[in-house]
Amino acid sequence: MGSTPDPINKVRTAHRVIFIDLARALAVVLMVSGHTASALLAMSYRTGAWIDAWDFQRGLTSALFLLLAGFAFSVATARHWATHLQLSPAVVGRARRFLLFVVLGYALHFPVPRLAGLATATDGQWRSFLAVDVLQLIGVSLLSVQALVLGARSRRVFAAAAFAIAVALVTASPFMWATDWSGRMPAALAAYLSPGTGSQFPLFPWSAYVFIGAGAGQLYARWGAGHLGAFARWGMIAGAILLAGALAVDGGIPGDVAIRTGSCFLILGSIAYLSRYVGQLPHVFGAVAQESLLVYFVHLCIVYGSVWSAGLATYYGTALGPAATLTAVTAVVLAVIALALQWNRLKHARPRLARHVSFATAVVLVGWLI
Repeated sequence: MGSTPDPINKVRTAHRVIFIDLARALAVVLMVSGHTASALLAMSYRTGAWIDAWDFQRGLTSALFLLLAGFAFSVATARHWATHLQLSPAVVGRARRFLLFVVLGYALHFPVPRLAGLATATDGQWRSFLAVDVLQLIGVSLLSVQALVLGARSRRVFAAAAFAIAVALVTASPFMWATDWSGRMPAALAAYLSPGTGSQFPLFPWSAYVFIGAGAGQLYARWGAGHLGAFARWGMIAGAILLAGALAVDGGIPGDVAIRTGSCFLILGSIAYLSRYVGQLPHVFGAVAQESLLVYFVHLCIVYGSVWSAGLATYYGTALGPAATLTAVTAVVLAVIALALQWNRLKHARPRLARHVSFATAVVLVGWLI
């Protein structure tokens, strides 16, 4: 005899999805709006105390985006833990997806309009191409987290190791940043270690947020899913402790990471607490959360441009007033939300067609470079 569905478990699963989708959708929207406003708002308007708050919010958004990448990975892995303890098709498929993140990250900064022009690319163009951005960071970090799953075997060991690696990354960051790695190894590898070669998101310390998210995701999957209020309290307490600890640190990278991580935990705790009172989210939230890679790639092409097209910054870079900037931000946010919604629906309703569209798009983009 088959077992009847447990309505309590269905409610818990719903709140689990609501909490994660709300947090990831929030991070995506903040990220898109932050990039657009930063690219277009005239410098003459960037004065006053509010600019410091805005800069902090933008840095916090990056940390939240990365932390949630690790968090979502960990929660998804916990549901099918046994299948990720060996090189199964699921693990191989994940690795391919994470490598795609890296490829797309480099594609956004391809140095020349055509492959034939690589021979004449300048040193500055190569430096810009090899600089590590968010997509490369997430791809390499999640590959490392997946390798940690294979090595740790136990969920408890995995969570402890993830937090320990995060601490090690943060602790080593001042040394890594102070060292000139470009003379010690190839530029492509040196770019992952410090911002000295132009990278905005080197592994030290930015990868720490992914590992922190992965560790927190295991705690959530272990006991928070069934007791969302308890997880919310844990997040707020952990956030408060980190913020208090940051006050005792004499600034620098560790203090900055503690402030951002503490703020992220307070945000996650608040969202987890509020999600208990939400019975169902509109599909658009889940679509934006699930298609964050697509949103990230497309919105950067729209805002900053790429090797395939010019962006808004090409024509209006740091030249618009507040009203025009707000209009542009609204338009870009709505455009990428609509794209995420339609693409997510296509993937679920007609997966074969979605695969064909993905393949055709890749062929066109690569063909353009040839």
